[in-house]
Amino acid sequence: MSIPDYSVTPFARDRDTKKIASEIDAFNAINKSLVDEYHAGYLDVTIASRQAAADPALVASDHLHFSGKAYAQWSSMLAPRIIAALQQ
Repeated sequence: MSIPDYSVTPFARDRDTKKIASEIDAFNAINKSLVDEYHAGYLDVTIASRQAAADPALVASDHLHFSGKAYAQWSSMLAPRIIAALQQ
């Protein structure tokens, strides 16, 4: 699973958001390459996390972490993969 991008949260507003996003993308690229090397499943939630820039309901009340709504979205992306893996 990729790392969500907190650069879109209010917490990061006074920080270098481009650098944060770039570093998260770099980490996720390495993460994805390792997953591919070991033929494991990978779920990219980073793109979905960036929707928080336009939807404040995706951010928790601490203004840094993602909300239950965001985790529900990610869970719905992950659930079919878990079900498929259990059926093998």
